[in-house]
Amino acid sequence: MHRFGALLKILLINYFGISVRQLRDPVNRKEYLKKLGLGLIIVVALAPTIVLYTNILIKGYEVLAPLGQAGAILTLGMVLVSALVFFFGVFYVVSLFYFAADAESLLALPLRAWQVLGARFCLLLCYEYLTALPFLLPPLIVYGVKSGAGLSYWLMALLGFLVIPVLPLSLAAIPTTIVMRFANLSRRKDMFKIVGSIFVIALVIAYQFFFQNAAPQNMDPEFLQRLFTQRNGLMDQLSGVFPSTRYLGLALVDAGKLIGLLNLAIFMLVSFLGLILAWFVGEKFYYQGLMGSSETSARRKVLSHKDYQKLTNPSSALFAYMLKEIRLLLRTPTYFMNSVMTNLLAPLLILLPFYLQSRRGITMPWSNLMNTPQGQSTLLVAVVAIILFITGSNAMTATAISREGKEFYISRFIPLSYKQQISAKILSAYIFGVIGALMMIVASRILFPQSVLFMVLLLGVSLVAIIPILEAGLLIDILRPKLEWENEQQAFKQNLNVLFSLLFALIIAGVIVYMVITFFHSLLWAALFMLTFFTVLAALLYYLLMNWGITLYQELES
Repeated sequence: MHRFGALLKILLINYFGISVRQLRDPVNRKEYLKKLGLGLIIVVALAPTIVLYTNILIKGYEVLAPLGQAGAILTLGMVLVSALVFFFGVFYVVSLFYFAADAESLLALPLRAWQVLGARFCLLLCYEYLTALPFLLPPLIVYGVKSGAGLSYWLMALLGFLVIPVLPLSLAAIPTTIVMRFANLSRRKDMFKIVGSIFVIALVIAYQFFFQNAAPQNMDPEFLQRLFTQRNGLMDQLSGVFPSTRYLGLALVDAGKLIGLLNLAIFMLVSFLGLILAWFVGEKFYYQGLMGSSETSARRKVLSHKDYQKLTNPSSALFAYMLKEIRLLLRTPTYFMNSVMTNLLAPLLILLPFYLQSRRGITMPWSNLMNTPQGQSTLLVAVVAIILFITGSNAMTATAISREGKEFYISRFIPLSYKQQISAKILSAYIFGVIGALMMIVASRILFPQSVLFMVLLLGVSLVAIIPILEAGLLIDILRPKLEWENEQQAFKQNLNVLFSLLFALIIAGVIVYMVITFFHSLLWAALFMLTFFTVLAALLYYLLMNWGITLYQELES
C-alpha cells in the first residue's frame, strides 16, 4: 500500500499541479493565484445555470413532496451523474490508462498492475468528483434543507457523493481494459485502439438503448396512478437506467432508520463488487494491453513509379498543411476520441432518447411548435444553438496550438506564412464542424419533419454559425496556449481553453435564442437575423485573427 500511496501522490501532483512545497515557493505562487482566479471565473460563469437548476429542484420538491415522491429529485441527480461518469469514463480510461506519456514508463517500476490501475482509477475519481459536484450537490442540499434532515442524512449524503462515481467508472473500465488488451495484437495499434474505443462506446449506447426500450411502452392512466400512488414509485422508475442509485436514494429518504442503513449497505456492496471486478480484470489484462502501446510497425511497401509520382507531385502548401491537421486528428487516438468522436457522437446521443420515446407513441414537447411561424423560428434557433454547443465542445481549434506542444517551434521553418497556418487550422476544423452540423440537421429532420425551406435555412445558418465559434477557439488558444505537457491528454483535459471556447459558444447561443424568441417570430426573419449576426461576428473575429492573432503567433515563436 505504501507504493500505491506514493504513486497516487505523484500522479495527483503531476496532473493537478497540487504541491504544498510548490505553493510555498514565491516563484510558483503567482501561477497558483492565476489558477485560482481562473477557477473563480469559471464558478461565476456557471453560477446562473446552477442557480436555475437549484430553483427547478426546489419547485420540483414542493410539487412532489405532497405525493410522497420528493426522493425523485435525489434520484434524478444520481442518475444524471452516473450517466455522465459512465459515458465520459470510457474516454478518460482510454486516454489516461493507455495514451498517457508516463504509461509505459511505469512498466519498469516494481509495481503490480492493480497498484498502477488503482492509482490511475483514484485519479479519475478526482476528475469525476469535479463533474459530479454541480449536478449532485444541489439536489442533496435542496432535499436535506427542505425536508429538515438530520445529521444521519448529511453523513449518508457525503458518503454517497464519494462512492456514487465508483460503480459507473468501474463499468466503463472493465470492457475498455479487455478491448485494449487485444489492441496490441494488431499491426496498426492506433487504428485498432480507435476502433476498440468506438466499440466500447457502442456498448455504452446499447446499454442506454436496452434500458430505455425496457421501460413501459405507454403512459396509460393505470401506470401513472401506480407510479404516483406507490411510495417512491417515481424514484424507482427514474433509477431504471442505473439500478444501484435506487438503493442510495432510498437510504437518503429513510436516513436515520434501519431500512436506510440496509439500503446504504446494499449500495456500498454493489459499488465495492464493481470495483473489485474492475481491479481483477485490470490485474489480468492491463499490463498486457499497455506493453508496446507506443510502438509502430513499418508497412515495407515497395513503391512503384506511379507511387513516386504521386508522392512528388507538387500541391498547395495550404492544402498540405490542412491535410496534416486532419490526419493528426484522425490518427492520434487521444485527439480522435476527444475531438472527432465528441463531434460525431453528440447528435446521436441527443437523437436516441427522443427517437425511442417517439417510437413508443409519446408526444414530443415540440409537436405543437411545428405548425406556427413562431414555433418554427424557435425550433430553428434551438437546433442552431445545439450545433454551436457541439462545435464549442469539440475543442478542435481551442487546442490547435496546444496540440503542437514542444514541437511548436517547427512552425517557424515551414514554408507557410502565419496567415496560411492559421487559415489551415480553421479550415481543417471547419470540415469536421460541417460534418457534425450535418449529422445534427439529419437528426432534427428525423425528430420533427419540416418543409424543404426550413431545412435549407437551417443548413445555411448552421454552415455560417460554426465559423465564429472555431475562430474564437483558435484566438483563445493563440492567446494562452498550453505548450508544456507530458502527455497528449493534458493538452485537452488540463487546458482551460476548451472551457473558455465552450463558454463563448454558450454565450452566443444564449444571445441568439433570446433575440429570436423575443423579437423574430417569422422563420425567414429569424434566419436572416442569424445569418447577418454570424457573418458580422465571423468577419470581426477573422480580422482579429489576421492582425492581433498573427502578432501573438509571432511572439509565441520568439
